[in-house]
Amino acid sequence: MTRSCHPSHVLVVVATLAATTTALHAQQTPPAAAARWWHDITVIADDSMHGRRTGTADYVEAAHYVANQFQAAGLAPGGTDGYFQTVHLADARVVPESSSVVLESAGKSDTLPLRVRITPSSTGTVDGSLVFIGYGLALPGVHDDLAGVDLRGKVAVYLDRMPKGLDATLFAHGRASRWKELERRGAVAGLAIADAPPPNGNRPPARPATRPVMGLADDSLERGVLVSVGGEDAEQLFAGSGHTYAEMITLSDSQRTLPTVPLEPRLHVRLDVQRTPVDAPNVVGILRGSDATLRGQYLVVSAHLDHLGVGRPVNGDSIYNGAMDNASGIATLLETARAFKEKHVRPKRSVIFLAVTGEEEGELGSAYFALHPTVPASGIAADLNTDMYLPIQPLTGVFAYGWNESDLGKDIAPVLRNHHLANLEDPEPEQVRFIRSDQYSFIQRGIPALAFKVGYTKDSPGDSTVTTWLDTRYHKPSDDVMQPVNFQTAIAFDAMYFDIVRAVADRPTRPAWYPRSVFASIKRPGQ
Repeated sequence: MTRSCHPSHVLVVVATLAATTTALHAQQTPPAAAARWWHDITVIADDSMHGRRTGTADYVEAAHYVANQFQAAGLAPGGTDGYFQTVHLADARVVPESSSVVLESAGKSDTLPLRVRITPSSTGTVDGSLVFIGYGLALPGVHDDLAGVDLRGKVAVYLDRMPKGLDATLFAHGRASRWKELERRGAVAGLAIADAPPPNGNRPPARPATRPVMGLADDSLERGVLVSVGGEDAEQLFAGSGHTYAEMITLSDSQRTLPTVPLEPRLHVRLDVQRTPVDAPNVVGILRGSDATLRGQYLVVSAHLDHLGVGRPVNGDSIYNGAMDNASGIATLLETARAFKEKHVRPKRSVIFLAVTGEEEGELGSAYFALHPTVPASGIAADLNTDMYLPIQPLTGVFAYGWNESDLGKDIAPVLRNHHLANLEDPEPEQVRFIRSDQYSFIQRGIPALAFKVGYTKDSPGDSTVTTWLDTRYHKPSDDVMQPVNFQTAIAFDAMYFDIVRAVADRPTRPAWYPRSVFASIKRPGQ
């Protein structure tokens, strides 16, 4: 059944929602300065919203609430339908009985296991010759397997591992961007060779090809198919090439350069893909800039509105409310918009306040906006994002993810000093949070970005508090409005965030990546 909900088809009764949260307010009474922020959370994360999963009427109800607050804050409608931008998504699944992956070599055909990754935009058939390209990475100045390689119409074959020596950000960005970059260079499919399981070991089960995956309904950047082959089956790919798979593994293990090798076989893929449309709105409000020259540039301030919906019960509770993840970020987004109105501040640049859908499905709403912005794409100057920033401990510093990748770091430094806050290093860099939320959709379009969370130092009480929260509440029904919240931290964080948004909106020059940043090589829209 199609999950398609147009925002104009849902009536929001805010008074009813407010009434349902009265009892919850009695459990935690915030100080006056945090009252609106907390009220937004209790509305958005109320049980009546049923976890506001993307594509449901409950999510659309939450979107209407945000749109009403945008209007009250004096923001102009910035969507394609008032405050709404309908994001066209789809669930896609492969029908195995009528699908196949075949490797043809020297007149012999071998059927491979149906281990494929698709998107709703994936084409149903692939036919192409193979070329081995090492790790398949394009990280200019650091590691580049693709320089001088013509991938047009080819199937790109690569080791599904990463070279040693990359820092956490390069490692994660390389893995996340690899297939899109190969497709951008003309590859019709990817063939990733997974390491062979250890002796007497078992390969972890692959994601079933029949399991539905949600994605953009029409994504010009992801139309191909990614096939996975186990290392135990990889030698046949190199037959007749003068090289072997074992040789490539030896070179990789010894950190030596992997060659580009044209391969003899051809890959034939036939997929029967069933697609089910899913529509959900982003919510877009615009504060027009005051400067005649800079108002045509847009600072995007983003947070995701969706969560996981109704799922597996835990201790009898099946509603995944998403109070901290990410009603808290939406509430801060709304408080920032209100502050501009109440302080009578008009920034020089225009500011887009963007509440996105589909983050939990893979940053889909922000990806859609980045691909189909409601303002000229060349005018988007930067993105600031908040996602699950966790105001559950005292605020002494922040994690400002990406501060050292672009000159946006120069904007936040004086703001943090004025608020007596430290810019803290993430004690878990391996988690690469800079590319794990909606800011990454803009980064992938070459747009400088920052993301913020309440900071802490390793092995501190704050570290313990966050670890406990992740273990007991992250993506669980217990992330609800009954959990403890540090209201003073929320108040201080919101004040800091407003000043950061204002500083970036008023800076005289357009934000830019540092030349040494790996993201500096990504072309912005209009370049």
